[in-house]
Amino acid sequence: MLTFQQENNQLVSSFLESTYFKAWKEPTNINLQNFSRAEIYLSSKCNLKCKYCYHTHFGEQLYPSKIINYDRIMQNLELLCNWWIENGMAPKIDFFSGEPFVQKLGFDALDLILDKFASAEKKPMMICVPTNFTFILNDKLTEKVERLIEKSKKIGIRLALSASFDGKYCERNRPLKIGIDNRDDEYYDKCFKFAVKHKFGFHPMIYSELIENWIDNFLWFQSYFRKYDLPFFNIYLLEVRNVEWTDWQIKEYMKFIEFLIEWTFKHPCKSDPKKFMKFLFTLKGYNILSAPLTNTGRGIGCSLQSCLYIRMGDLAIVPCHRISYPQNTLAKFIVDNNRIVGIEAVNPELLIGTKTFHYYSQPQCEVCAIKYLCQAQCLGSMLEVTGDMFSPIPTVCKLFHAKVMAMIKGFKKVNMYKTILNYIDERKAMSFRFIEKIMEE
Repeated sequence: MLTFQQENNQLVSSFLESTYFKAWKEPTNINLQNFSRAEIYLSSKCNLKCKYCYHTHFGEQLYPSKIINYDRIMQNLELLCNWWIENGMAPKIDFFSGEPFVQKLGFDALDLILDKFASAEKKPMMICVPTNFTFILNDKLTEKVERLIEKSKKIGIRLALSASFDGKYCERNRPLKIGIDNRDDEYYDKCFKFAVKHKFGFHPMIYSELIENWIDNFLWFQSYFRKYDLPFFNIYLLEVRNVEWTDWQIKEYMKFIEFLIEWTFKHPCKSDPKKFMKFLFTLKGYNILSAPLTNTGRGIGCSLQSCLYIRMGDLAIVPCHRISYPQNTLAKFIVDNNRIVGIEAVNPELLIGTKTFHYYSQPQCEVCAIKYLCQAQCLGSMLEVTGDMFSPIPTVCKLFHAKVMAMIKGFKKVNMYKTILNYIDERKAMSFRFIEKIMEE
């Protein structure tokens, strides 16, 4: 008879085998794309102290310094790569750290992954690396990043960097920990030249602080896009879903959403309804405009359900990098004789709960008027504020209700509201009409 722990180990292994592990073995299977990614959660070390960053505030709890050990992390990463290759797995890899390109560990870890998969039969399609691009401040670091990119091309794996800086008018939210901040116009020119050369995209965050600067900040991005012949839509905008949003900041955010709609319709789309619809539904609408209009095919819009998060310091599987507190460890890889030989269940209930739930059924969300339009809140942020990763933050709810109202106003201003309602999911259209009616009363 199996022990309780053995039964849980079998449960977790069976669940992962039928989802993520199967998808990693069949990377071209379109039916498994919602389980196609693995995150290498490398470390929490960073050279910035961003005001909205959870690692700035909770880093020691999320990734304890006692397990941030170079040798241990590199050994665990090698074990993981060996296990993937031995089992014919090639996940799309998200490479997550504080800032990987200001620490030796980041470069060496990427080198190791590329070396391991260089001769493998199956290779990851992509390794995606979010970076704050401060490596551009140092010519030697920039050269090292260039060498990694060239190396990955020769091996046949795309190394895709996500330029995660917030822009000239909002960079004060992301100060350097030490030293003089040299992120001036010359620095930004280098950033854009680098991104153009390697076809990288931009991923700034829309934070409550300095939200009043975002119209100017967006136009600043667009001026660089024109300067370097980049498409206007080559930017992925995402709200920071933290508790701090005030009523005044939400009003400023609404102005920004309305501005985005009007500016895009009138300028790059040249007031052409067909071009605007293509922008929203094919070119992804800067993400911030398309997210309420489209469906993701899973229970929450972020990558929490499409990605398996593996912390390299201890080979723990965690819900995501923002919820990796000790009590939330889901499982661990079992190592024997310097090989991964299985999975040990730690919290199977939370594993299955986080990977299969739909935010529609969360408390408060179940009866919410905009649940079909909401892109859902961040589970980590909710945990920090309410103590429950499934209980929404009221100020963020207010933010998303305001966003729907701003979108209605914006779409009406450019005479696209009815066209969009006739195109989207009927449940979404019904929600828009309901909020519209409230606005008219």
